[in-house]
Amino acid sequence: MENFANPVYSFTPEALTLVGEARLAYIRKVYSYFAIAVASAIAGTLIAMNTGLAFSFANAPIIGIAAFFGSIWFASRSANNPSRAVPTLSVATFVSGLFVAPMLYAIAHGYIRGTSTGTIYDALLLSGSIFGGLTLYTFVSKKDFSYLGASLTIGLFMLIGIMVINFFVQSTTLDLGLSIVGVIIFSGFILVDTSRILRRAHEVPPTLAALSLYLDFLNLFLMLLTVMSGGRGRK
Repeated sequence: MENFANPVYSFTPEALTLVGEARLAYIRKVYSYFAIAVASAIAGTLIAMNTGLAFSFANAPIIGIAAFFGSIWFASRSANNPSRAVPTLSVATFVSGLFVAPMLYAIAHGYIRGTSTGTIYDALLLSGSIFGGLTLYTFVSKKDFSYLGASLTIGLFMLIGIMVINFFVQSTTLDLGLSIVGVIIFSGFILVDTSRILRRAHEVPPTLAALSLYLDFLNLFLMLLTVMSGGRGRK
């Protein structure tokens, strides 16, 4: 009598090969879209810093915040639409480049004590090194870091809450400490999101997975930038 309660599945080598190829194709697509996201953000930043857009965003922070979160939300909602997924991802990350341009402009032109263009390059290089190192470690070790997701999310909300308080307190020491904690949190999110890409291929649309990685990288960069600026205020 056949045991329908405990079915045994047998996969041929050819079937396993096809599954592996499909997963590899998904991973390649995710990191291709991630590269597009980074390139779009750099383009947005450079355009804003060399035109009046950086000053426009600096003078209208509420509009900048609304544009940033609105474009990210729309890109997330469009991830399952093949015709809109990549364009909305590009637009969202381009807008994020515009959004961070005022801060980068201030650092590049020395409006924040002890900073220069070199500070930006150093933070970008270190961010890339951390991102690449954690990604490689996750790929090679094949460990599943998804279990960290809940703890990191709680930590992120606590971090945001204290940052809001510090917006009114204006403590450079607290700002520096929060940024160090932020580096740890977003490094953890890189591990979590990379694990999900490796272990749950096709459960998340590739543009959405790429957007998650991009936001991890962007926030890691901004936190490192604050750390390297020493939490210093303006001149």
